[in-house]
Amino acid sequence: MLNSDSNSTITRQQVHRWLFITALSFLCIGLPNSTVFMSIGQLVLGLNWIAEGNFSIKWKRFITNRAALVLCSFYIMHLIGLAYTQDFDYGMEDIRKKVPLLILPFLFSTVEPFTTKERNIVLGLFIGGVTFTTFHGTIRLLRHAFADIHDIAPHVSSIRLSLMIVLSIFLLIGYVFSQKWSPLSVLFVVWAVWLFCFLIIMESLTGVLLTIFLFAGLLVYYSVMRIRKGKWVQGAGILLVIVALFATPTLYVLHFKAKYFPKPDEINFARTDRFSKLGDIYITDTTSRLTENGHFVYAYVAWNELKRNWNKRSKIPYDSLDRKGNRICYTIMRYMSSMDLRKDSTGLSKLSAGDISAIENGVPNYKFMALSSMQMRLYQALWEIQDFGRGGNVSGHSIMQRLEFWRAAEGIIKQHWLIGVGTGDVKNAFAQQYDAMHTNLEKPFRLRSHNQYLEIAVGFGITGLLWFLFSLFYPAIKMHKLKSYTYIIFFLIIFFSMFSEDTLETQAGATFYALFNSLFLFLA
Repeated sequence: MLNSDSNSTITRQQVHRWLFITALSFLCIGLPNSTVFMSIGQLVLGLNWIAEGNFSIKWKRFITNRAALVLCSFYIMHLIGLAYTQDFDYGMEDIRKKVPLLILPFLFSTVEPFTTKERNIVLGLFIGGVTFTTFHGTIRLLRHAFADIHDIAPHVSSIRLSLMIVLSIFLLIGYVFSQKWSPLSVLFVVWAVWLFCFLIIMESLTGVLLTIFLFAGLLVYYSVMRIRKGKWVQGAGILLVIVALFATPTLYVLHFKAKYFPKPDEINFARTDRFSKLGDIYITDTTSRLTENGHFVYAYVAWNELKRNWNKRSKIPYDSLDRKGNRICYTIMRYMSSMDLRKDSTGLSKLSAGDISAIENGVPNYKFMALSSMQMRLYQALWEIQDFGRGGNVSGHSIMQRLEFWRAAEGIIKQHWLIGVGTGDVKNAFAQQYDAMHTNLEKPFRLRSHNQYLEIAVGFGITGLLWFLFSLFYPAIKMHKLKSYTYIIFFLIIFFSMFSEDTLETQAGATFYALFNSLFLFLA
């Protein structure tokens, strides 16, 4: 009888463990592919945890795990922030999105750690899910299923996807470094190379730079280990590879800048033509130094003539926005300037149907007509920097407008430096601050900080920021994970991404962080 009960108990434990791994797999696959899968995974994790029972044992595991308590306290801080918030509805929505920050550390700290087989299954399915998204995105790109490259993944933001891709790349690299060379190692190297190529296809500067810096860090570590073992030639060779890794893109950017940002045309503004062939007056802004391929954007602009003739050729009105959210009139002028055309009916007549389509898609330069082009992304970044240096409006410029976001965040923090504005008032605080500082950002581009550390400081003050930083570092120290390859890679991805993105302010971002942070801390 005892033997029968024992066998029954073992079977029940196995069923619950199988459900746990299955639900976790659904969650990992759903992260880059499906919010439904993501929600189902978390729901089954919770229900299985309840059905399994053993609550006293689980509670004891949680309450004695200081790292788990600290991680969960970050979510509790958001609940406390509701006490002094005015926009309670917005605050509750924020609380809902960030539930994984509470649930996943709690659940994972109360269950048995992975076996090697379980770990490989879960991480393998995650990498597989990410890879499926890259194939799906490539097919959509070839079919021209979207106008903006940032929409290449329909179920997750491009920045969150890029973080998942970078993690997948280094999980594959980790296997290659940890095993003897084999045909499987070759497959994983090719796999990692494809994922990196997709980062380039989707124009993710963040993902590409993160990959380069992390890979360089790995090479530095490997070089030091070689030198310590007396293998100086190998160590020196790896250091040369690192130098090349940074020198090559640096030289390329300098060459690129010289090629696509030549010396501006010489124009005698006192002797410019006053009228177009149709008799419309030309407007030439002599104060603007903005150029495309060296040609001035605001030279020879017949505004009314350009508007009349554009509306005859395009379904997107001249006073509307292009498909990237920028005013199409400025995209038209930049594109025509890149071709050294005057902005009048004659210049517009020289544009092909393909040129019109490119402008509608938000392409500002005829040399970058392809929907996906890392060269175009680099060009846009350098152009934004140039425009900002000349006092241009940063609205719609993904890099330079962040400076305005950060300036607004700084202003809010100075006024509410101790405990912030509360969980629900962050959005309203930014709106009020933009008005107070008389920003030149247009309203559609008046966004939040796009910096997680500033976002926390706005919501919860310096007190909340310090606790957030403590919740980042303490669990790794407490759980002795500072020498764990997988955890350090994940931590660095998250830590550096938060400087340019509010990583935790979406459900996918919060789930990605909570899932792998808890997984690598408590299960791996």
